[in-house]
Amino acid sequence: MTSLLPRHDRPTLLACLLLGIAATCPGAGAQPQTSPDQTAALNAVARMMEAQRTYYQRNGAFRATVSNIQRDFGITLPASFNDAVRTTTEAAYSYVIPAQSPKMGQLNAYVGAAFLTPTQNPRITTIICMNSQPGQIRPADPQLVLGSLVANPTGRVVQCGDASVEVTASVVNE
Repeated sequence: MTSLLPRHDRPTLLACLLLGIAATCPGAGAQPQTSPDQTAALNAVARMMEAQRTYYQRNGAFRATVSNIQRDFGITLPASFNDAVRTTTEAAYSYVIPAQSPKMGQLNAYVGAAFLTPTQNPRITTIICMNSQPGQIRPADPQLVLGSLVANPTGRVVQCGDASVEVTASVVNE
């Protein structure tokens, strides 16, 4: 779901998380905040998506190394999570998955995706998805779906993969 407000008139999920006001952002709904580690993991994946968008705008490619993204954009992940990145020429996927720990069965994994939509000025669309069940299962990759497959007047839409749900207010079109 996207807001009807222009991009510059609405706070992004990242901005809401950094300000600690996710529940008060337009369209934010309930955010998964079961523990400080879960919130920190969501913050990390949101920042990784912002970092991928920024890096692509500056360099014309997505960043493929987690440690470089973390260093360049000051992203830290709680020790109770592991992370990984996978890139293609048209998308970047960032995974934040619970690590082997006593908390593992209580924490959900995330995947964030940044998709190029080149026929739309080149624009980047991001989404963050959370696994429906806690544990170490890697979330299915989100997808950029052509509008002919769904009712979508803009021609393209992003959606979460199987067994995962969209983190509300995470779809950002730029």
